[in-house]
Amino acid sequence: MKRQTKVLLDKETKTIIKAEFDKFVVEKDYEVFFNTKTGFEVLRGTGGKPDPFWTKLPLLCDIGIMGSCPNRCEFCYQGDKTEPHMTLENFKKIIDEVKHHTNQVALGGRGDPNLHPQFKEIVEYARNNNVVPNYTTSGIGLTDEQIKVSKLCGAVAVSDYGRSYTYEAIQSLIDAGIKTNIHMIFTRYTADKVLKIIHGYNPWFYRGESSVDIDALNAVIFLLFKPQGSGADLSWQPTALQLETFSEKVMKAQCSFKVGMDSCLVNWVVQNIKMTKRQKMSLDTCEGSRMSVYISPNMVMMPCSFASEADYGVQITEKKTIDYIWNRSMNFKRFRSILKKNKACCPAGF
Repeated sequence: MKRQTKVLLDKETKTIIKAEFDKFVVEKDYEVFFNTKTGFEVLRGTGGKPDPFWTKLPLLCDIGIMGSCPNRCEFCYQGDKTEPHMTLENFKKIIDEVKHHTNQVALGGRGDPNLHPQFKEIVEYARNNNVVPNYTTSGIGLTDEQIKVSKLCGAVAVSDYGRSYTYEAIQSLIDAGIKTNIHMIFTRYTADKVLKIIHGYNPWFYRGESSVDIDALNAVIFLLFKPQGSGADLSWQPTALQLETFSEKVMKAQCSFKVGMDSCLVNWVVQNIKMTKRQKMSLDTCEGSRMSVYISPNMVMMPCSFASEADYGVQITEKKTIDYIWNRSMNFKRFRSILKKNKACCPAGF
């Protein structure tokens, strides 16, 4: 679709947004504007209605295409369960059902999505259906062919494991002109490093040179550690003081690249600071079952990837479609009802 320039006014904050968009979702009570090149998205209520608490289908689908991983990281929230990878046929079924409403998919699961046997076909199918694919990788075994395919993605994130393959992958992606992020888990043991990054310190600078081209880096995204899966018995949760300090500093970041947070961390930030109207406009708490969803390799749909499959999972079938589960299943209604009472809580228990 041809890009259209839109001038949008937020009356409450008196903020004017002028941007180009090429994908539009128009519903009775809300509309969504999306730029498939930059990833910029605006969701707003229409006809005098407030911004929606939840949308009629997810705007983002977290799709677990990987069923197993050989790395066995001690903190992996997915655990060491092994099952077949998602089939290309099932991936296509998901895209075919949601493509008119979903703007982005995050490819994930247990392991590096770029190692899926049909990674190329998966990425191409999403992009050919006007859905932007993104993924996160450890960087292990990242090949030139996978990097070439990754050019079709909106962004690629590399998890910061502090290893040579981490930085080689980051640089290779940057050199290919791909929007590259670093994912860093915020734990009580990484809190000092996280705060230094926010203050503008380059933690990847060592002995006269930097292992990361921070001027070309798109963003660093901080992910709250959740004791789940392999990390269920790890006491890595940030302390209350660390979370409070992070909350105070992250809105005043001094680094040259952008910083971001997952919704789980936003939940804590909004409880620790008094947000301005403009911050409220751009920050959202838990979006599980509201604007985003997780689908496992065996096609079980959950409000988010941290939600218990036993408590919230619903198997996708011919009758129980994504639309049906999203709008009518009791599991999703129950998840939403908890968030309705407190948007900054975690129904999954973290």
